[in-house]
Amino acid sequence: MKTILEWLKPGARVKRYIFIQLLSIALLIFCVVTLSTTGDLTRKMLIAYIALITISIFGMIFSFVLAQKNILYVSLKNISRKSKSIRVRKLLYHDPRLKKGPKIVVIGGGSGLPNILKGLKEFTSNITAVVNVSEDDATISVANNGMDYLTTGDIRKCIAALSTSESELAKLLTYKTSEDELSVGNSVLSALININGSFAKGVEKISEVFKMQGSIYPVTTDNIVLCAGLENGEVVVGKDNIIERINETKSPIKQIFLKEGSVKALPEVVEAIRSANVIVLGPGALYTSVASNLLIEDISKAIIKSRAKKVYISNIMNQPGQTEGYTLARYVNEIERYLGKHVLDYAIANNGEITKEMIKDFNQEDSTQIKIDLENIQNRAISVVKADLVLTAPNKLIHNSDKIAEIIVSIAKSKKIGNLNVVKLKKKHLRKEKTLKIKQYLKSKKGKTDKKSDTIELKKKKQSSAEKAKQEKVQAKTVATINKMKEAVKKKG
Repeated sequence: MKTILEWLKPGARVKRYIFIQLLSIALLIFCVVTLSTTGDLTRKMLIAYIALITISIFGMIFSFVLAQKNILYVSLKNISRKSKSIRVRKLLYHDPRLKKGPKIVVIGGGSGLPNILKGLKEFTSNITAVVNVSEDDATISVANNGMDYLTTGDIRKCIAALSTSESELAKLLTYKTSEDELSVGNSVLSALININGSFAKGVEKISEVFKMQGSIYPVTTDNIVLCAGLENGEVVVGKDNIIERINETKSPIKQIFLKEGSVKALPEVVEAIRSANVIVLGPGALYTSVASNLLIEDISKAIIKSRAKKVYISNIMNQPGQTEGYTLARYVNEIERYLGKHVLDYAIANNGEITKEMIKDFNQEDSTQIKIDLENIQNRAISVVKADLVLTAPNKLIHNSDKIAEIIVSIAKSKKIGNLNVVKLKKKHLRKEKTLKIKQYLKSKKGKTDKKSDTIELKKKKQSSAEKAKQEKVQAKTVATINKMKEAVKKKG
C-alpha cells in the first residue's frame, strides 16, 4: 500500500497520466454511445467522431506507457531503499532526471556534511560539497606530502557519501593495514594530488575515479589558521587548540577570525555558489566547521550576491563548551553575524522529541537539545521549517538525511513552504526597513531644520530687542531734550 501511495506523491509524474487515461476512456465511451444512438450522421459529424476516437485511443496508449515508466522508476527506488545493497540502486543514479535536478551547494565540515550528501544524491547529481579546511586540523597527515596542508579526512568521508557504492567505498577508504600506517583513502588522495600536481586538481579528479554524484572542493587551497577570542579575554590560535582550550577553561567563544586575512577561495567554489539554486550551510560545529568558511571574503560575498535560496541546517544538540545553552535564534544570529544581516531565507530545525533514555543511550549527557525560539531571531523574514529529523547512530544522534534532502529539494522547486512566501515577506521586510531609515533621515533632517529655525528666531528676537532698546533710548533722549526745552522756556518767561 505504501508503494502504491508513493506513485501518487508529488514528483512521481503518475497522476497526470492517470487523469489523461481516464479522460481518453470517457471520450471513447462518449463517441461509441453517441454513434450507436444517432441514426442520421452527416459527413462532417462522422469525420469529427473518427478524429475524437483516434485521439482517445492515442491518449490511452500514450498515458499508459508513460505512467508505467514512472511507476517502474518509483518502484525501483522503493526497492533500493528497502535493500541498501541491491544493484538496482546503481541504475537510479544514472537516471537522466538526476542530471536535471537542482544545483545544490553544501558548505560545512565534520560528520554533518557527508550525512546530508547521502540524502541529496537521491534527488540530484548537481551537488557541490565545499569542505572546511584548516592547516592545523587533526585529520591532516603526511598524505599531502607537504604540498598543500589541507584536511583529507572530511574529503574522504564526502567521497564515500557521494559515491554510488557508498558502503563498500566507505570501508575501503578507511581501511588501514596497521594503526601506524595511513588509511587507503589518504593514500589514494595522496596519489591523485601527486599525479595532478595540486590538491585542487587532485580533488577534482576524484569524482571521475569514484563515479560520484557531484563534486567535492576544499573551500580554499591557501594555508589558513583559525583563531578565536574567548569570553575570558584569551586569544587561541589553531582549530584543535580552540576546542581543547574551551573544554579546559569552559569559556565560550566571543569572536572567530583568520590569522592571515588575505585568503582566496577556490574559483570553482565561487562559480558553483553563483550558479546554485540552493546554498546549504551546516549542520556541523557552528564556529569551527560552518562559520569559519564565511570568514573568507570571496565566499561570503558570493553567497550574498547569489540568487540561490540560502538555507541553514541547525544542529540537533548543542556542543559542550562551544555552543552550550545556544538556541536556534542564537545559531541563526551568529551565522548572519559573519555572513550578513537578512541573508538567510530558511532555517531547518528539529522539533522531534529527544528523551532522557536517548541522551543516556547515545552518550549525550553533556549536551542539550536546541530549543526553537522564533521570537529572538533578528532576521524576521526567515522561514523556519520544523520537522522530526532525529536518527540514531553509534554513540550519537544524527539528522535524518532523507527527510532533510526532501525539504531542501522542495525549497529548490518552490518559493513557498506551507503558506509562507519567503521572497515576498523578505521584500516586504526590507521595504519596511528602508522606509524606517528614510523616516529616521527625514526626522534627523527636520531636527536640523528646526534647530536652524530656532537659531534664526533667536537672532530675530535679539535684533528686535536691540532695536527696541535703541528706540527706547532715542525716545528717552527726545523726552529729555523736550523737558530741557520746556525748562528753558519757563526761565525766560
